[in-house]
Amino acid sequence: MDRKLFEVVERKGIGHPDTLADGIAESISLDYSNYCKQRFGVILHHNLDKIMLIGGLGKFGFGVGRMIKPWRLILNGRLSEKFGDEKIDTKKIQLESAKRFLQKAVPRLNLDKWLEVHFYTSTYSKNPTWFNPKVIDDIPDAKNPRANDTSVISGYWPLSSTEKLVLSLEKYFYEDDGKPKLDYIGQDIKIMAIRKKYDLELTMCIPTICSKIKDFNSYREKIERIKKDLYIRTMEKIGRNYNIKLYINSQDEMIKDKEKGKGFYFVISGSALDSGEEGAVGRGNKSRGVISSMRPYGMEAVCGKNPVYHVGKVYTYFVDLIAKNIAEELGCEVNVILISQNGNPLYKPHQIYIETSKKRDSKIIKNIILRELERKKLTEEIIFQKPFLPFPGGGNGYREKG
Repeated sequence: MDRKLFEVVERKGIGHPDTLADGIAESISLDYSNYCKQRFGVILHHNLDKIMLIGGLGKFGFGVGRMIKPWRLILNGRLSEKFGDEKIDTKKIQLESAKRFLQKAVPRLNLDKWLEVHFYTSTYSKNPTWFNPKVIDDIPDAKNPRANDTSVISGYWPLSSTEKLVLSLEKYFYEDDGKPKLDYIGQDIKIMAIRKKYDLELTMCIPTICSKIKDFNSYREKIERIKKDLYIRTMEKIGRNYNIKLYINSQDEMIKDKEKGKGFYFVISGSALDSGEEGAVGRGNKSRGVISSMRPYGMEAVCGKNPVYHVGKVYTYFVDLIAKNIAEELGCEVNVILISQNGNPLYKPHQIYIETSKKRDSKIIKNIILRELERKKLTEEIIFQKPFLPFPGGGNGYREKG
């Protein structure tokens, strides 16, 4: 990928509405799965990949930040509310999971005042016991998981220099434990990298907490300091052979009256949800943490799906593992395309296509695939390792350090 003439990579930061929707959905699925596993020994049927966030309304200006209308969280999807005669407090699980993720992702968000939660989950299905199981036989995937859909799943390894850089630029704003470094910067950071051979253009949208910015001079000073640091970081990460252009909050140039503090990328809590934006599961970063337009691409959302048999989740984890292991064991770049067929045994994928940057022994590749298929503990790894839960500066299989 580094040798290709053209590359486009985007990153929606941890506080972006789409990333927040992903994180909430995944948090609920993981907590619900863990609860079921401990309580019943099996994971009950659920899918929560249709969750949405609808933005509120704030008052913005230099030194001023006040929420007028709260965010609205639409908890949507289906999940089992009981097993046999034992009821599950699904609303409590959903609410606690959502709030826990939001508080970590957007620390300044006042959950009691600035968030409304609306529950639209159901147990509707043409199969009357699918979300209302009475006995273990009503959960056939507990013993014999089968693919729930016919889908295309893609993966690759390793990340390109541009992909790593984009993740590193977001990581600049965070400590290793995920806590923000700068109290005047929000979490809804967006990065677009366009590389044309050795010409690299970076456009970043970096929100500032308006109550922490007293005037235009203070704003300009802080942004210029950040821009200088990010330019140095870019040079350190990608090398001095590149011609680098870095733009931060490019819309600032359109503002006619800068002294009044109108038109800047201001936030109150840390996300553009403060000013009416919306977020939905599956519209943001892919499993590796970026939106990389030159890579193999599938439309499956990962977050919030059942980790037992939903191919959008289980097979995404699977192809990421296969790509990483082939690349590292055989010393090449790898693309993986997996096609599932509805109703097939989960651990017997319909078709798998492997593309390597260098010619490699197909028998060794086949053995790596079979080895991964024989693990059959992908569900446990997804629940306890939490590979798809969004975090600053990384994605499944890659975490930017420092």
